[in-house]
Amino acid sequence: MHSIEGFLIMPLTIFWLVLLTGIVFYLFKYKRTGLIFGSLSILWLTLISFPFVPSILVRSLEDRFSPLLEISQVPKGGTIDILVLGGGRSTDQNLSSKGKLTIDSLSRLSEGIRLHRLLPGSHLIFSGMSKGQKYSHAEFLKRTAMAMGVEEKEISLLPASENTRMEAFNFTYKFGTNNTLLLVTDAIHMPRAMLLFRKAGQSPIPAPTNYMIKSEGKKYLKDYGPSALNISKMGYAMHEIFGLIWAEIGVRSR
Repeated sequence: MHSIEGFLIMPLTIFWLVLLTGIVFYLFKYKRTGLIFGSLSILWLTLISFPFVPSILVRSLEDRFSPLLEISQVPKGGTIDILVLGGGRSTDQNLSSKGKLTIDSLSRLSEGIRLHRLLPGSHLIFSGMSKGQKYSHAEFLKRTAMAMGVEEKEISLLPASENTRMEAFNFTYKFGTNNTLLLVTDAIHMPRAMLLFRKAGQSPIPAPTNYMIKSEGKKYLKDYGPSALNISKMGYAMHEIFGLIWAEIGVRSR
């Protein structure tokens, strides 16, 4: 999907904007206002660096849909489509198709293949475009799946889908709404994906994967300290929360 570095940008940008605003006020003799902004920037950095707030926000999104561990809830009969939403990949030409995929993409792909093998006769569909590249992201997912033993005839592509909204409507345009749809994406992204696919007329069965918050058992003191990973989690959560709000506004405005 995205790199950790990419999701450090949003929370840290807010920190620097607030801090620099405080510095400007302070230099222009508005010292009290400058100190307030400076204090707010430190408070914000504390909130995003320690695990408590980021973990709460991430969990609030990931816990909305449970992982699809059993296939008993999948209706029997008819065509079953397993749609793996697009993620991210490297453009390094020295890497194999699998090597170019990000960890997020590989997690989605492996979940899609797991479900495909549990559901004989199901149809794997890969989505995602790559701007300015010869091959789409969907094509790289297909190549990797075939290298892992999936037959080419069991795979279809949606290579022109740039975002989740486009994935939802492109899928519906190509495959209709009569098939059973299993939707595979990151757990944190699933609430937004489900909203957009329902708007497109689908009734998907969620199959979330790549959970960021896991029950790891015993925790150590270092687990409660500040880290770049916590800032990244905050960035992921902010991205999805804002995206979910935007999706809901878009849905209601139609």
